[in-house]
Amino acid sequence: MLIINEILGNINTDGKWEKLYNIMNRDNHVHTIMITRLESERCRLFKRLPELNEEMGINLKRGMVLCDGDVLYYKRGEKMFVAKIEAEEMMVLHFVEKFHEDKMLELAVKLGHAIGNQHWQMKVVGGKIYVPIMIDKKVMESVIKTHNIPGVKYYFEEEVGEQIFSGKCRLLQNTSHDHHQHKH
Repeated sequence: MLIINEILGNINTDGKWEKLYNIMNRDNHVHTIMITRLESERCRLFKRLPELNEEMGINLKRGMVLCDGDVLYYKRGEKMFVAKIEAEEMMVLHFVEKFHEDKMLELAVKLGHAIGNQHWQMKVVGGKIYVPIMIDKKVMESVIKTHNIPGVKYYFEEEVGEQIFSGKCRLLQNTSHDHHQHKH
């Protein structure tokens, strides 16, 4: 079994690794390891690679998050394993109006409270807030409608991991706590 203890680099954010990826891909030596967003947040992970008749154990430092394009293994001229975060459906929220700075801050805090109080994960990219679908969409819609935050619109869309979780994905804030029950 191949054990991965560190991320070597990222083909989406590091020119050196992008160049090596292109060379290895041209020679058919790149193997994409499909990983769900939830798996990407785990420090320890086991993946079977049936097409290669191999098994991979991923054992990263506590708190590390796998990102789309992370290079997990590289052996020159032989093989390269690259993580690919699978697409998943997201609730996408955004402000449709421009507000005065103070009002915008107030509305952003209210929206953050609404999302955070549900212990939903979120990431802000390009002025949009992405929230993975963790429960029934009707429940998520109800929560947002109940808070009735002016100027906030939402829609549901399947997003590819590389679009949302690339680059600075290691900054993803995990607000869920399996071991902790939140009470009011």
